[in-house]
Amino acid sequence: MAQTKTQTQLLIHTVKILREKCAWTRALTHESLRTYLIEESYEVLDAISEHNPQLLKEELGDLYFQIVLHALIEEEQGQFGLEDISQTLNEKLLRRNRHIFDADGNVRDEITQDVNEIIRVWDAAKQAERKDLPKVRKNAGLPAALPSLTLAQKLLDRHSRAGSDKVDEQIIGQDIRDRITDEDSLANELLALTARAQELGLDAESVLRVTLAKRYGAETEATVSPKSPSKR
Repeated sequence: MAQTKTQTQLLIHTVKILREKCAWTRALTHESLRTYLIEESYEVLDAISEHNPQLLKEELGDLYFQIVLHALIEEEQGQFGLEDISQTLNEKLLRRNRHIFDADGNVRDEITQDVNEIIRVWDAAKQAERKDLPKVRKNAGLPAALPSLTLAQKLLDRHSRAGSDKVDEQIIGQDIRDRITDEDSLANELLALTARAQELGLDAESVLRVTLAKRYGAETEATVSPKSPSKR
């Protein structure tokens, strides 16, 4: 009696057929898929904001399709497949969550609920992984393509947790602390700064990214320009 395939197996089978018989799908590469991966990620965020489970299920499926495609492209080149991705992720989760799992992957009898200790264990595991590896990524391990505001906040957090002297206390003057005290005042300040950038003909996203590169050695994309893009 033939074993019934899981929905995941059926999905992979369908995508493999598309890669074989659909000219458009067959022509897709890691590079050409980049924009779709970003768009689908933002659509997932929109679905989360709408608190719509049905929509979220659909958008997560679209995002998962991107992951399946990337995996199959590598599988076709004899590199790795979805099973390898799952194995790598599982091993990483076991390794980085030592407050839950011991070295053999067994659940510990006593598990700390101290969030600071959990973060410390996670950071220590990440540092141990990188210890003997060549440094191939800047930005404290953060992707350079992150929006610059997100990148800035995460960089400051990483450097602060590492006790780095690159976290300059002079970035925040007392006048800023007095002026920004809650979400509303922060939002108004960010909007005002964006409006001022518009008046000056500057692209706020790129200006911040360039500053991050100067202060923290963060990577920037070759297309970054401090000038605002032309209106369409």
